[in-house]
Amino acid sequence: MSSVNLKRQKELNAEVNQVMDDFDRFEYGFVTHWKKIVAAAVLVVVVVTVFVSARVYFNHRENTAAAALGKAETAEALEQALAQYGSFAAAPAARLRLAGLYVAGKNYEGARRELQIVSGDRNAPELAWRAALNLAFVAELEGKTEEAAQTFAAFARTDAVGSEGYCAEALANAARL
Repeated sequence: MSSVNLKRQKELNAEVNQVMDDFDRFEYGFVTHWKKIVAAAVLVVVVVTVFVSARVYFNHRENTAAAALGKAETAEALEQALAQYGSFAAAPAARLRLAGLYVAGKNYEGARRELQIVSGDRNAPELAWRAALNLAFVAELEGKTEEAAQTFAAFARTDAVGSEGYCAEALANAARL
């Protein structure tokens, strides 16, 4: 029995020595290269800080633009806000609102200009589809019934995924005209 225990004790001591050797190697590596380890850790902290700061800054700019474009209620206020924030994500929706204000004021040329800008925007496809349909409605309001019908019919042939409802609306308006 004691020879089994002695053998087991030797195996246990060998395992403990192996673990201690691993700890000694780790400790030696840390003591030898601590400056590099600290420099790498500081570099990681700096990179993360820069990344997070940039994200916060750009999110703040997007929120400021959205707030300014959302608060503008008159055509003049929207024009000023779009002059300052025209490249932000909230701009296409503001341009649609501005086009609506132009239509209400019978400024069809201004409405057409804004709707053409939005209809060419590929970052907001649903707004672009709405703007394309609204261009046809503006042509109809101007008395250009044939042009409006052709614009509706051309849009009805759009095969973009998700545009089915807009295509149905265009088809119904083309048939109406």
